[in-house]
Amino acid sequence: MTRKPTGSPIHELTAYLFGAADSELTANVGPWLVDSPRFRAFAEMYRDKIRKKARGLRDEEGRNDLVFELSIALRLLEDRRFALEYESYGVGQRAPDFRVTYRSGVRFNVEVRRLRRQAPTSDAADSARLIRAICDKLGQLPPAMINVLVLGADRPSSAAGALAPAMLRLQDRAAQKDEVLFKERGFTGTRDFLRHYQRLSGAMWLAGEIGASRASLWRNPQARHPLPADLGRALSNAGAGSS
Repeated sequence: MTRKPTGSPIHELTAYLFGAADSELTANVGPWLVDSPRFRAFAEMYRDKIRKKARGLRDEEGRNDLVFELSIALRLLEDRRFALEYESYGVGQRAPDFRVTYRSGVRFNVEVRRLRRQAPTSDAADSARLIRAICDKLGQLPPAMINVLVLGADRPSSAAGALAPAMLRLQDRAAQKDEVLFKERGFTGTRDFLRHYQRLSGAMWLAGEIGASRASLWRNPQARHPLPADLGRALSNAGAGSS
């Protein structure tokens, strides 16, 4: 259960969220609490959820996953046209991380996935990594709503340029009825994949520091609920100095 904002001093909030011992999370997220009043209010509202996640981390990669997830909240909250709910479908459910309301009431979901560090790879390997991540996340997207998948890495990656080709490859495999591929990716077959794929309105790629660059946005031409042009622009610009 979440709590209402308490107005706690920032150092007390940081200690509650991450504990005195976790200097890495404090170093990464602490400055955001200072610099962004909206993010601080978000962290206070969902302090118990964030604390539980932080306490359950097992390694550095898990810590970086949480930092990336919270960085997406920060990015969206930098634009006052966005209002966020965190894990509103329930903790532990296979559902999107954020439910977002945009401007005059347009609501949509945002699911986040950080691609973990790997040795330098080929374009084909980057495409395969993206396809695995996309297929895994499609199962978390509810029907009858705009859904956006945000992918990224800690630093610039060649996978950024592989996003659109990976999506086209999936569409081509579906057109060819590659049942084996989609069964390997957790679907019952091509028809099941397409049913989930059509729930994806768009995907974004982010890399590096918050606000360092605009996002790379891909719109799904097969989406049942397409991404409106103005919402796509707002998502691309959020956190990059726009308002």
